Amino acid sequence: MKYADVKVGEGRYTVVLECYKIGKDRLCIIKGGEEEHIGSATLIEEKDYVQTISKKGHKDYIISERIAHIIYDRIGKDLLVVCGVHIENATQDEIDILVQNAQKCVNIFLKEKK
Repeated sequence: MKYADVKVGEGRYTVVLECYKIGKDRLCIIKGGEEEHIGSATLIEEKDYVQTISKKGHKDYIISERIAHIIYDRIGKDLLVVCGVHIENATQDEIDILVQNAQKCVNIFLKEKK
């Protein structure tokens, strides 16, 4: 069951966070930029048990790992974070905007889930 849908940014800087309840577990999808895709997936079952997989050449794991830890620390549920945010030939400033927008999505989500 979908229980959260948060959107931050506009145009090519838009990032969306969708979260689903799957039994006792949670699935969060972070997508956006010019081309949504599956770039990485981070599974966190316990504070110290984290697994990440990613596509060759993709750096989405930077977001999925960070977000997985933040959400897990707050909700304490087994969690899979799938991330795919892309802008072709992005500058460092553009990457920073996307990472900040992903973080803002999480902050809004956690504030609403108090």
